[in-house]
Amino acid sequence: MSTLRPLEVVRRGPAGVGFEVHAIDRGAALLQMRPTPLPAELKQVDDHWVLVSDDRKVYLRLGAEDHHIWALIDGKATVAEIATTYFLRFGALHIGRVTGFIQILRRAGLIEVEPAGFLRRRFAHVSWLRREWAWDGIHAVAERVWAVIAPVATPWNLPIFAGILIFGAVSFAIDSRWYPASDALRLGLFLAALVAHVVLHELAHAVAVVAYGRRVRGMAVGLRGIYVDTTDMYLGSRQDHAVASLAGPAVNLALTAVAAVIAVGLPVEHLPPLRAIMYAGLLCGFLTGWPFLFDNDAAHAIGDLVQIPNLRGASWEALRTGRVGRVHALYILGCVLSVLVPPLILWL
Repeated sequence: MSTLRPLEVVRRGPAGVGFEVHAIDRGAALLQMRPTPLPAELKQVDDHWVLVSDDRKVYLRLGAEDHHIWALIDGKATVAEIATTYFLRFGALHIGRVTGFIQILRRAGLIEVEPAGFLRRRFAHVSWLRREWAWDGIHAVAERVWAVIAPVATPWNLPIFAGILIFGAVSFAIDSRWYPASDALRLGLFLAALVAHVVLHELAHAVAVVAYGRRVRGMAVGLRGIYVDTTDMYLGSRQDHAVASLAGPAVNLALTAVAAVIAVGLPVEHLPPLRAIMYAGLLCGFLTGWPFLFDNDAAHAIGDLVQIPNLRGASWEALRTGRVGRVHALYILGCVLSVLVPPLILWL
């Protein structure tokens, strides 16, 4: 994690003549703030604790000192009061240690140290906005699917998967036929294909979780998005997390490629359903496997591999402070390309 630059304060010089610049630790700006914890679950694993965000997107390992600080964050105590209690417990007044951990929690989206935004405060009382539809039977389905595909789901078959994607891309490019159909039919087929892609996308995440011997609690759909809820995936390795995150976009792209290959060999009147599958798949694959402007599967996979819980927040913080590392630069470049690529494709 990059070190934050100190804050600079301009004061008048001696006897009110001239001005002087004084640097203060950025952590001092947090001392009078009252951090508020966001919904999260704390689990003890062997000799440490794991803090899991309510949406299961962030897993943060805590030591004894971090666990003590987290227990003091209640929305009422200031950071200064937390630091004082830390001193009484561990015998060291380490302000930087406390404020640094507060910053980690803030970037990971586990606490708030600033007032909630206008819309969040305005609609906090609207209960239906927080409702979600959940399905807890997805684990059994994922187990059955994994039992079928496990024999062929090996690294040795990755070249075959890559070949299907390449063959599909070529087929999509050379098949310029178009069957005239009503807008209502095209829209209906596209929406149906989109629903199918979303369901299979989440099922792919669930199958990957089952493949690593973990438990899937269910699949949820709500205003926070569509996601698979797991219990102990955080016990797996970083590579396990990355594969589970990329399983969804991989299925979307594979279905798109297969549909493109099939379309080449079919008469033109059979194109509308296959075209709908292709366009819906490209949309799902693009939104979940490339753009970095929001939290998605690709950003989570990169964050897992580089051990940065909230890659988006850390990257923009690094840009603001001028301490941009390679990972931050990659993420920011992805954000820029995410804005430029869609208009360029439409123009071409």
